[in-house]
Amino acid sequence: MAALSEQALPIPLKVWQDPQGDVVLHHSRSECCIYFGCWITNVEPANYLCRLSFHRAWAVRGTRWEFMPYKTVSHLRSCIYEVENSHWLVELSVEYQKLYPESRREKTAFHHYVVKGHDNYVELIASGFDETIVPFDEAGELRRLIDEA
Repeated sequence: MAALSEQALPIPLKVWQDPQGDVVLHHSRSECCIYFGCWITNVEPANYLCRLSFHRAWAVRGTRWEFMPYKTVSHLRSCIYEVENSHWLVELSVEYQKLYPESRREKTAFHHYVVKGHDNYVELIASGFDETIVPFDEAGELRRLIDEA
């Protein structure tokens, strides 16, 4: 039986992500967030950045390539993607069962997300995410994402 084709479906964001900007990943055992600069209009950068906080982030990986390896059915002005029929999610699930065969792990639905930057992207396996705005005066070291927008 042939494997199902992976495809990246867009999930709209409330903010307008700077399309030429960087994305910054902060990941630890207890938290996983991605930050990026935003625009108000196509000539006016915003004085805030966006924080995507991923719930129960299980795995992350980043790539310095401009293009994702997934079929994209459509694109929105500002979005992240969810990979349907994710081979990576299946591989991780199989490996987890091998490593923890007696696990009574709760049946949480996990998703394969992709957050694109200008010449890079970050992939995550998580149960969901929240989107929040971080004002310039609270952005700390990440103010550069606002300044570069």
